[in-house]
Amino acid sequence: MTTVLVHVMFTLAGLVIGSFLNTVIVRVPAKEPLMAGKSRCPLCDAQIPLRDNIPLVSFVLLRARCRSCRGTIPFAYPLVELVNVAVWYLALWRFGWTWEMAAFAVLFSVLLALSVIDLELYILPNRITYPSILLSLAVIPMLAYGGADRPTMAIRNALVGGFGFAGFLLVTLILYELIVRKEGMGIGDVKLAMLLGLWIGFLDPVLVLYALVAACVLGVVVGVVVLLARRASQPYPFGPWLAIGAVAVILASERILANIGR
Repeated sequence: MTTVLVHVMFTLAGLVIGSFLNTVIVRVPAKEPLMAGKSRCPLCDAQIPLRDNIPLVSFVLLRARCRSCRGTIPFAYPLVELVNVAVWYLALWRFGWTWEMAAFAVLFSVLLALSVIDLELYILPNRITYPSILLSLAVIPMLAYGGADRPTMAIRNALVGGFGFAGFLLVTLILYELIVRKEGMGIGDVKLAMLLGLWIGFLDPVLVLYALVAACVLGVVVGVVVLLARRASQPYPFGPWLAIGAVAVILASERILANIGR
């Protein structure tokens, strides 16, 4: 019974944070304060009462309609909440009930918000990436000294991973623009790589290479599909594939490292 209650609380927390991510996704690109009053309907601007702002439940009870104007509530809102719960459980599956799990669950939530924003607007806001990097630089040493066998090396590995991943993408970006003379990745992808590299490097710097390969494969495959579907060249975000590739490698990190004898 206790285990069931813990999982219920864990799920509810994931839904609540997922609901908060929806606020981040809407307000951060618009440069609005995150705590600027209660939520409002984007269609009629009516204030959303607390009873209509319960994660997932309100969407179902309202049948995906605004109570005031009866406009359709985008399915993306409950989807973000559900995906956030899912990635939290993936972190739990990989790390168990540890402080590492909590840290990576937060990272996965940040990546979810950034990915949705990048898919919609083709930007990775500094208001999310910079604080996330700074917080990571503070949390990783605490995790290292709290449980790593060689904490100094764990911190060093995180820095190598962060600067290595970001540095590689930065050089690639510069060379691409010099040779092709077209805009490729944005500098936001480089900042995201710094964040990802810190956490992947914390596990093992060699995993950064796997994350890069995974992101490139995903990006190329999905990019070709999108290009064929649209039949025209349009802006294409790379951030979501960096994030998905990193999450996949983090989840498979134990098996990867075991297979290469590390």
